[in-house]
Amino acid sequence: MEAKPMYVNSAGFGQPFGDWTEIQGGGSTSLPLAATSFGDRVYAFATGTDDRMYVNSAGDGHSFGIWQEVPGGGSTPFPLGATSFNGRLNVFGTGFDQGVYQNSAPDGQSFGGWQQVQGQQVQTRDAVAATTFGDRLYLFIAALNSRIYVNFGWDDQPFVGWQEVQGGGLTLEALAATSLGGRLYVFAAGTDQRVYVNSAGWDQPFGTWQEVQGGGLTHVSVAAATFGDRVFVFATGTDDRIYVNSAQENQPFGTWEPVQGGGHTKQPVAAATFGDRLYLFATGIWHL
Repeated sequence: MEAKPMYVNSAGFGQPFGDWTEIQGGGSTSLPLAATSFGDRVYAFATGTDDRMYVNSAGDGHSFGIWQEVPGGGSTPFPLGATSFNGRLNVFGTGFDQGVYQNSAPDGQSFGGWQQVQGQQVQTRDAVAATTFGDRLYLFIAALNSRIYVNFGWDDQPFVGWQEVQGGGLTLEALAATSLGGRLYVFAAGTDQRVYVNSAGWDQPFGTWQEVQGGGLTHVSVAAATFGDRVFVFATGTDDRIYVNSAQENQPFGTWEPVQGGGHTKQPVAAATFGDRLYLFATGIWHL
């Protein structure tokens, strides 16, 4: 797939998104991005055309800088995942062996080396979804058999191992995950192109997979983020427009609305909350 420039858009709470602008630094990728906030910066991660992993960041209200390779010498042909946890910026990659690997950095310091996530080997060919819930770091993957698996760890302890998410869901795409209040949410694009959600309370099993209200369809993975008192989910529609839906805790989702700015893409988007703004990142935005 052809490498294309990367773009960012953002919105304040209750405000519309603005215009899509190209991320400074001149990078390009053929894959979706990953994004998270950490300290006083928002970070974007990309897999380069050379299969190396790159990072760029910006302070609140400031431009992005240059794309720099994530130290540690790793490479991957797949998209990345990212989140911040316990005073560290974490990035996750899927190796050429289809295993899941982690690299991390304290605030203001360099990344270290890549280490395989603990647990019996469950292989994937897509990005890792990462989020925090309470004092735990959660990872979600779509395995080669299309089943959905979760792993978690806390503090400096090893991950406990991969377990199938209850509910029997199947997907051919990467997952998205976030938490709000007392619940952990995971989102999946179903094999029928509909968008589904499952959730769990603290130390409780997941329930059943339910379609996100509004009737949205997508042919790629979705993105999710918590902003204010709402969970937001973003999907690239079958018409290549980018749509958003949201819900308060324990409340139904609403309708799927196009994200302002008029951008189109064939790729999934990435979402991250930073300060008082919700950021979206996308590959290869175009306008009709």
